Amino acid sequence: MDDLGARAVPARNRPRRWAWWSLPFVAGLACAASPANSPESLERAIQANFLFKFAPFVEWPPAAFTAADKGFVICVAGDDPFGSVLNEVVRGQKVAQRPVVVRRTGAQGDPSGCQILFAGPSAAPDYAPFAATQGQPVLTVTDKGTGPAGAMIEFVRQGGHVRFQIDDGAARANGLKISSKLLGLAIAVDRK
Repeated sequence: MDDLGARAVPARNRPRRWAWWSLPFVAGLACAASPANSPESLERAIQANFLFKFAPFVEWPPAAFTAADKGFVICVAGDDPFGSVLNEVVRGQKVAQRPVVVRRTGAQGDPSGCQILFAGPSAAPDYAPFAATQGQPVLTVTDKGTGPAGAMIEFVRQGGHVRFQIDDGAARANGLKISSKLLGLAIAVDRK
């Protein structure tokens, strides 16, 4: 027996950390992105899928939902980088038995009623999309480097791939509990 003993596992039999996460949305990408689309379009399709896929791994307090028949709302503030792709990703989907709804709030929009708020860039001088969500159970997401600062989850590019980092301390401060499975997939986690 070698130095590793019985613990040695052939590479083909090792679990793949990203496999469980990637399979469901890769199928969606085939519909959302064609070979003629640019790499940026593919990146936005991946981000749109992540936005939807984050939801099952976050626990919202009951107060985050005001009515039994209300949808699960993903809001987009500022410049919308997704276009119709995000709508296609969530079409017919449910989170916690609620239909997923996409709402675009613009630069001055009201994020109330949102469970997830993605903030794109904006040229508006007083653009501060996350200010109204302080202390509220809203998962805030942005694109690091082009979006506003202060999001709980930031998309980053690493080695030509879309990845994300998580500020778990900010999420907990707003009453959200992020699953250890999602935290384990992040390239960085701030737990303060």
